[in-house]
Amino acid sequence: MSATHNARSRTEPGDEIHILDDTDGNFQTLIERVRFLEEKLIQISVEKKSLETCHSKLKDDNHHLMESIYSLEEQLTDVEVKSKETLAEEKKKFKHMLSRAESEKTEQMYISQRLQRIEKEYEQLKLENPKLRLEIDKLRDEKLDLQDKLADTQADYNTLHSEHEELKQKFEKERQCTGTLLDELGKELEELHKYKIDQELNQSHRPRNNSMADLPGRYQAFNSEVNRLKEENKQLQDMNEDLNAQLLTRCINEGKTLVNDTKEKSLATELEHLTKEELMARLQEVEIVNINFKSYVDKIILTILEKNPSLLEIRNR
Repeated sequence: MSATHNARSRTEPGDEIHILDDTDGNFQTLIERVRFLEEKLIQISVEKKSLETCHSKLKDDNHHLMESIYSLEEQLTDVEVKSKETLAEEKKKFKHMLSRAESEKTEQMYISQRLQRIEKEYEQLKLENPKLRLEIDKLRDEKLDLQDKLADTQADYNTLHSEHEELKQKFEKERQCTGTLLDELGKELEELHKYKIDQELNQSHRPRNNSMADLPGRYQAFNSEVNRLKEENKQLQDMNEDLNAQLLTRCINEGKTLVNDTKEKSLATELEHLTKEELMARLQEVEIVNINFKSYVDKIILTILEKNPSLLEIRNR
């Protein structure tokens, strides 16, 4: 429509000149042209107002758009800040997860290797299980043998103890008899000594009879008997000490035999391939044997302390 108006406006100057030149022309055409121009002016005014209204509206829209842009820019800035924070947090979480994954991977490798070692040990234990069972049976047999030896040793100890008690009682009786005899001989010696002194004082006044002549011989006989009894007493004491020493030596040797029998094999060699449970069981068995042996030795020591504590004294012979 504006193009049509422009085309008409291009032809309008020539027409106007033609109209002005033509004084006799049609005034009706001029009037129509004036009306057309008025309408055109009105139309231009309307368009101008419309343009002004549109411009004002566009200006308002532009203002609102600028405000929206500013708001969006602020939101964008906030979003960028939050995005950076979120990104940093996610990177931190990712590093933590990566480190955790590496740690879990390392732990998994360690567990896998340990599982392989356990499987190998299990296979070895399966192969060694019959040997270990035979070893356990052997240890049980050795334990029974030790118990039998301990019972035999206890019986021998009881026999020796009975013999020792009998010898001790016999020695006590002989010692009492010897003591009584020595006391009697001592009294007789004192009487003889007094009598000898009296006889020596009265020797110049009285002649000797047969009984007085026998006094020196009797005195010598008494001295010989006393010496003999002292020697027998000493021999009996030595015999008693020897028997006590033999009893103690035999008990100690039996105890050493028990200990040596339990140590015929190296414990390190026997326990090298045992599992933890079997090792604990073996240690408990050894501990029981040690407890029995300690009880046996304590019993011997208590018996010696009760019957003859002098055996435990250090003597210089």
